[in-house]
Amino acid sequence: MKLIPFALLLLSACTTGFSVFPSIPEETGTIQAFFCDQVNCTTILANISAGKSLGCAIYDTSPSFLALNPSPLVVDGDHPVDDATIEKGSALMHNKFCVIGDDLVWTGSWNPSQEMTIANNAVLIQSRTIAHAYSTELNELARGTFHGGTSGPGLVRLNGQLTESYFCPEDECTKHVLGTLRKAQHAIHFMTFSFTDDSIGTLLLQKNASGIDVQGIFDPRKNNASEYGRLALVSSITKLHHKVFIIDGHTVITGSFNPSRNADERNDENVLILRDENIAQQFEQEFKQLTLLAHIS
Repeated sequence: MKLIPFALLLLSACTTGFSVFPSIPEETGTIQAFFCDQVNCTTILANISAGKSLGCAIYDTSPSFLALNPSPLVVDGDHPVDDATIEKGSALMHNKFCVIGDDLVWTGSWNPSQEMTIANNAVLIQSRTIAHAYSTELNELARGTFHGGTSGPGLVRLNGQLTESYFCPEDECTKHVLGTLRKAQHAIHFMTFSFTDDSIGTLLLQKNASGIDVQGIFDPRKNNASEYGRLALVSSITKLHHKVFIIDGHTVITGSFNPSRNADERNDENVLILRDENIAQQFEQEFKQLTLLAHIS
């Protein structure tokens, strides 16, 4: 059989409308955001998951969270729990996500152990495609496959907008964060607990120099590798645990992923990229509130 060069396939796709890539599924579903220093996220998760199956990969749990009886449950070795799959290596199982039923995912920066003590976020997304991706990753972790694997990302057009989920280190999360940030036309606002990635820092500096509104908030817990030194002129400091970028008031990047080399290359992490103006505006409001606190402190 004669093989057709890939370039000719692409040309054929452009001229005939034929796609050489699998189509992205389309769904409708709700998206909700919660800010866990303002509401009790354990109680909300309990109410949402009542009567449904619940499986979680959570870096650090709490007694009230464990009372929800998630199964499977995957935790990090620094915070072991009886009857859970425990990551015991040198890198972290840093995820903070749950799969509820067959169409709901809960993810963000929130560890149940933090309760309402620090600014955090959780997002609840209704999508069978996203839930399948997170469920596949969860089952892979529950089998003891850490820091790699073949679970794959989740891509869906949810309510007409592309929604993306990725798992580190196998999906090269930094690459997808950079790709989304590069598309910014007006503004990038960020709230980061730990931000040490030079490539993302450099891109933000370039965007700021081009006239785009770049503003950020860092947690006080920063070391010599922090990008704060480079971004100090457009940043402030206040206590938070978010790992969030808000782009053009429309797109939100969240999840467990701190913009750092360890998060990209070593830890088990997840990134969720949402294109939803309502959710983005809720994160913008959180950004404004924390910015006011930073200026007062």
